[in-house]
Amino acid sequence: MNNKFKYYIFIGFFSIFPIGATIWLLKWLLTVLVGPAQSITKILLPSSTLFNATQPYASWVIGFILTVSFVFTFGFLVSSFFGRILFSKIEQIIAQIPIVNTLYKTIKSVIESISNSQNDAFQKVVMLEYPRKGIWTLALVTGESKNKDGKKFYHLFLPTSPNPTSGYMLYIPTSDVKEIDMSSEEAIKIIISGGALSPKENQID
Repeated sequence: MNNKFKYYIFIGFFSIFPIGATIWLLKWLLTVLVGPAQSITKILLPSSTLFNATQPYASWVIGFILTVSFVFTFGFLVSSFFGRILFSKIEQIIAQIPIVNTLYKTIKSVIESISNSQNDAFQKVVMLEYPRKGIWTLALVTGESKNKDGKKFYHLFLPTSPNPTSGYMLYIPTSDVKEIDMSSEEAIKIIISGGALSPKENQID
């Protein structure tokens, strides 16, 4: 009973977290724009009893419209030739600011790796013998490289269970891992559940 309780708590948390984070971000964007939205609302709606009753809602609606309009306009401008030049200049300025530069680069690289449909953040799922020979664990491939001798290495993220947001980053020869037919989504489900959602037949030789 206790294990099931913990399992459902973890499943619930990691299901709610992305939704909550998205709602929080949208609310923050709306809050930033509610100030000017209230001024615009007062201009668009004359002062009256009806306005006083609907003004908070009108402000949020206008704030939402402003948010969508701002994001759309920013995307349009950045996609243009002059917009790309301007955005490049802004990034150069950010690059000169300590700490902010590191934070910006980290966030940008994470977003790019997740949003790039041709190169997923997790390219494939593999198994390796860890922490000792004879014990197998799941790992996610995040990249590949070669050493000066041409030997191929996988960049692996080895998530912890049941919290896959923490883990270890490993460089390991490609010959030392076993490639398996499993999606990253399936692997994450197995890790979060502590193995409870593992298929009945594993892929260990």
